[in-house]
Amino acid sequence: MANREIDKTESIFKEMDYTSTLVNTDSLRTAAPFKNLFPIREDILSKIAEDMKQHGFDRAHPIAVWSGHNLTVVDGHTRLLAAIKLGFPQIPVVLKKFANEEKALEYAIDSQANRRNLTDAELMKCLSLLDRRRKAGRPRTGDPTPGRSAERTAMLLGTSRGTVEKIRSILDHAPEEIKDAIRSGNLTINRAYVITMEKRNISKCRDEDELRIAMATELKKNLSKAFRDCIAELKKKYPGVLLTKEQAAEVLKVACATLKTELDKLTQKGKK
Repeated sequence: MANREIDKTESIFKEMDYTSTLVNTDSLRTAAPFKNLFPIREDILSKIAEDMKQHGFDRAHPIAVWSGHNLTVVDGHTRLLAAIKLGFPQIPVVLKKFANEEKALEYAIDSQANRRNLTDAELMKCLSLLDRRRKAGRPRTGDPTPGRSAERTAMLLGTSRGTVEKIRSILDHAPEEIKDAIRSGNLTINRAYVITMEKRNISKCRDEDELRIAMATELKKNLSKAFRDCIAELKKKYPGVLLTKEQAAEVLKVACATLKTELDKLTQKGKK
């Protein structure tokens, strides 16, 4: 579509108070960051295409395009591809004005979050894109972190503030292999955060004394859990059965002796 035709289309929208109208399908433009924000799933594409084939393009859900940006698609890429596959010459669109790319991106994310639960990979990708653009547009004076409100971003993404903060920690501190595991769906945000923080805490230890403290703390935590888990399993296996004081004392004696032997392997004495 020529520029004057685009201008004419936008003029019609102004007169119609931005209600949807038909435009030539091949006039619509797809571009980053909107084009690759949410990968098109083949199963959903097939369902939408089948529905369009039977009932036509639902005008109640037009393609959202950025007004003044050469009909760039902001939301509706799967519907657009389905229409192209079916050879629809025209489809309904609605032009929307955005102050900048960040606002357009927020609209695209919000539209998807309202329709479905975003995966961990999608949450990380969306947050990364948002923060990158907010940082790029950040003023040099005043608040050093405008737009970084975890609460506001969490509402936009349809998740919790805690999840947003965890993702930001991962983006800032996790090695690339951890991020790749989230992208591929092999690692959750929660697990990736735990791994990242553990590695970060170890790397922050400045000398051997701090490493010893960290090791002892982790050992005490794991031992307590191991004992609790073991006793819980025994209670299930022997419901209602209780040891005598003598038997308990004998178990404690053996446990202490075994524990001392193993702990000696971690002490300076045990190394000699």
